[in-house]
Amino acid sequence: MLAFYSLLAYFLIRLISKKGFKVTLTKYEILEIMTWLALIVIVFYNIKSWSTSTILPAVLLIIPLRNMRISNRKHRERIKRESAALQ
Repeated sequence: MLAFYSLLAYFLIRLISKKGFKVTLTKYEILEIMTWLALIVIVFYNIKSWSTSTILPAVLLIIPLRNMRISNRKHRERIKRESAALQ
C-alpha cells in the first residue's frame, strides 16, 4: 500500500507541477518534495498522538533536507546560466 501511495504521489506531483505551475521537475526534486511531505505527516501524527519516540529524528532530518534544497536550487540556477550562455 505504501508503494502504491508513493507512486501515486510521484505522478500527482509531476502532473501538478507541469500543468499548474508550468515547471518541469527532475526526479530528485520530486523525491525531495515527497520526503518533505512524509516528514510533515510524521511530525503532525506524532504531535497528535503525543508520541515522542519518532518526532525527534523526524525534526532532525529537516536540517539536511533544508541544506539539500538550497544546493538543488543553486544547481538549477547554474544550469540555467550555462544554458543561457550557450545560446
